Amino acid sequence: MLIALGIMVIVLSLMLARAPQWILVTLLALSVILAAGSVSFGGFERATAPVVAYALALGLLVPAGVAAYRSSRVAPPLHKRRLRGGPVMRRRRTTTKGGDAVVVYGKDEPLAIPGYDVLEKVGSGGMASVFKAKRLSDGKIVALKVPMDQYVADAKFIRRFHREAEVAQRLDHVNIVQTFEHGSLGPQHFMVMEFVDGRSLEGYIEAAELSIDLSAAIMQRVTDALQHIHAAGIIHRDIKPANIMIMRGGIVGSDPQRLSDHAVKLMDFGIAGGKVLSRLTMTGARVGTPVYMSPEQARGLKIDHRSDIYSLGLVFYEMLTGQTAFKGGYEAIVHQQIFQTPAPPRQLNLRVPKALDALVMRMIAKDPDDRPTLAAVLEVLLATDFGEAAGEELDDAIVLTVNSRQGVVRLLDTEGNLHLSLGDLGVADDAFSTAPVSVAVGSDGHLFAAAFEYRAGDESHRMITKLDPQGDVVGSFGPYGMKEGEFLYPASIAVAPDGSVYVLDSETHTVQRFDADGRYLARFGGRGAGQGTFADPRTLAVGPDGRVYVLDYGNRQVQRLSSAGVYETRWAFRLGADQEGMRLIDGFTVSGDGTLFISDGTSGKIRSVTPNGKLGTTYTFEKLHGEASDQLLDLGVDRAGVLYVARRGGHIIRRFMPDGTMLETVETYSPIVHMAVHSKPRTAVRATALRA
Repeated sequence: MLIALGIMVIVLSLMLARAPQWILVTLLALSVILAAGSVSFGGFERATAPVVAYALALGLLVPAGVAAYRSSRVAPPLHKRRLRGGPVMRRRRTTTKGGDAVVVYGKDEPLAIPGYDVLEKVGSGGMASVFKAKRLSDGKIVALKVPMDQYVADAKFIRRFHREAEVAQRLDHVNIVQTFEHGSLGPQHFMVMEFVDGRSLEGYIEAAELSIDLSAAIMQRVTDALQHIHAAGIIHRDIKPANIMIMRGGIVGSDPQRLSDHAVKLMDFGIAGGKVLSRLTMTGARVGTPVYMSPEQARGLKIDHRSDIYSLGLVFYEMLTGQTAFKGGYEAIVHQQIFQTPAPPRQLNLRVPKALDALVMRMIAKDPDDRPTLAAVLEVLLATDFGEAAGEELDDAIVLTVNSRQGVVRLLDTEGNLHLSLGDLGVADDAFSTAPVSVAVGSDGHLFAAAFEYRAGDESHRMITKLDPQGDVVGSFGPYGMKEGEFLYPASIAVAPDGSVYVLDSETHTVQRFDADGRYLARFGGRGAGQGTFADPRTLAVGPDGRVYVLDYGNRQVQRLSSAGVYETRWAFRLGADQEGMRLIDGFTVSGDGTLFISDGTSGKIRSVTPNGKLGTTYTFEKLHGEASDQLLDLGVDRAGVLYVARRGGHIIRRFMPDGTMLETVETYSPIVHMAVHSKPRTAVRATALRA
């Protein structure tokens, strides 16, 4: 009889595997009782068969019970939902003037949270919707965050949703959106948060409504909030403009704009977690926004609070420049995050103070160890002088022409920070049609740029442009041609201490001299084997005494001539005792004290020659990976004796101490067309110091 009952239990188990939970529990209890009865009345040996039958019944009932328990924790299909604990609030309809019905809540999902009156739907993200509601207990307006239907059945998502609320409830800061409570009613999960009436930072950036000082003020509040989050052992993981809200009325005034202390709110901890968590994935995608994702996050490595600092730096970059640091599709941006460094903010907006420019670049350093702490970020933000003069003169400046659409002529300080950006490419009267092949600065700060362009039928076009220290064009000279004062290809330009301008024409192998206003004075040189004539001359320089130096590339030598063009001497290097011929010379410069620096392209070394003809320091120049070796080297020396070396077509400038030790490299972020170093005359520097 007990065996027959066991068989009946098995049959019922098969028929009722998807029955309500209370029936499955009853059958489970019955199986246990029958098994115990079989052993008690018949002994273990005689009860073996019934017990096996009951075990089979248990094997069917237990998985069915677990499945029923799990399904009770997620939402059933939409058409079967019935909420408990309060009336069901379905969609509300209003009528337009034309009589059309309008759904306020969007979809026809039930929404009933006891104690709250839902007013309207105010937003919808990728995984949750946000409703504006009134708390019935005190009338306070709050925000209800509710998961979207397609994610409610995902147990992992629901755990993360409630973890977000638990994380947020631990935080109490004026610049963090407050979370009041969270819970669920059957399949309905919700989170109750502070309602922020305002706009996201993303909207302000897109509308170009942020000044630099206002951007810094907003960044101060966000940084302070993030400090509070990190102190609680939490990583935000999704710092981006859309998650930073500016409350209505929080920005007051127009000039200057002022920001109230409570105006900024950091929100959305949907992917926040403790420091022990590594990268999380959900619905097949990486967690985080690619544009603001840190390199370690993009690589799928374990992250810490420094990842948030990187993301915050990218947000600040966008606030200062109006554009994101990285652009493209998902995979392209991830590649850039890992391998590429964007141009500094000052390259895009010269009004950005140097302190903020340097701060942003430190924050977005690829190596987390190179990023500043949030305390250091706040210190810089509070100490920055927003009235910093962009036109302040430099004692030593790196002068560049680069292949770029904007700012083709740039002045950097000796550490590589952009000081001045001049000229754009275009067809306007004040634009360059092509990047200048050479640039020089006079003692009075005026710049001379040589840009080759032949315009058929335009007899008025000139290839040498003179600009004042502010970058305005004040003159031009040198049309295309072979007459005196004309050029076929003006390859190099230099300014003498007396203000006269020397231009090397690499096609005619001649050097022409002009006064500061572009009036033709003289011409010398020509094609030949040396001693005042040249073979493929590439570049020239003028020493502190007015003598002219020419890189006679084809003859593998540097020639020195008087200011009038009379040959005086030359420098060249032999290949070796057992070899005939001369070493390749691919660059040179003359310092302010008359020391000559010559690049020996054959050996990869730069040798200095003192004014009295003695060899001085030797600098070892190592080729970087991917760097071309068939392009000229541009050299320059500042007043402290630091040597600057740049390969044309590259984007790296090397700095060497006077003893030959390499200091560091400077990134130009655009291919170099020509580089020179300009130093103010020492008398001018002394006069400036006396005035100060």
